[in-house]
Amino acid sequence: EKALWKAFSTYSFETQIAKENATSEEILELIDYQNYFRLLDLEIPSDKDKIIEALIADKMLQKTDFGKYNVSNLGAILFARHLSMFEHLERKAVRVVQYKGTNKMSQTLKEQIGERGYASGFEGLIAYINGLLPVNEVMGQALRKNVPMYPELSVREVIANAIIHQDLTMRGTGVLVEIFSDRIEVSNPGAPLIEIDRFIDHPPISRNEMMAAFLRRVGMCEERGSGFDKVVAESEMYQL
Repeated sequence: EKALWKAFSTYSFETQIAKENATSEEILELIDYQNYFRLLDLEIPSDKDKIIEALIADKMLQKTDFGKYNVSNLGAILFARHLSMFEHLERKAVRVVQYKGTNKMSQTLKEQIGERGYASGFEGLIAYINGLLPVNEVMGQALRKNVPMYPELSVREVIANAIIHQDLTMRGTGVLVEIFSDRIEVSNPGAPLIEIDRFIDHPPISRNEMMAAFLRRVGMCEERGSGFDKVVAESEMYQL
């Protein structure tokens, strides 16, 4: 019955409410509007009403009849200053675990749970993960330089795809990045919408269309179906 109602429903997870009846001052505390305007390459308005209007136009907020605002799941999950301030979104934070050995039974070296929304925290997340991955020291003509053992483009594409294509309706789970001594594994909740054998040549399908559309605008994804192709090409170039 639940599956049938879900199939007939016209509401998406992104348009549902994360926080109700917040004042404009509370909105500016909850939502990282500075990074919203930075990612869109726009100047931050000096008038807070103009900031609110821009967030409403992008469906991050909804205005109520009482002069207050509802934060949509889309606005919260992309630009929350702290995901923990939105109770049902706290478990949607990206979790990064580094192990000493080749399996989960080995010692955990580091474990970090993301706190910020996906859009505002993505650059920091990728930088943090790349900082944990091994590097090779290569001697150039005059100077040594560190070359990452994993292609940065592949790491970025895989994690971006895991975030964008996860099933956000599943409770109590989120994107998990596990770094072992010999590999990196990225998993997300939900089954793929595309058959696994067709990842390379299938037209793109976005599970979370509003989130994917916005993240395409800010350059985090392309929605062209080329992400997995890039991962494979880069991995082959690195002989992985």
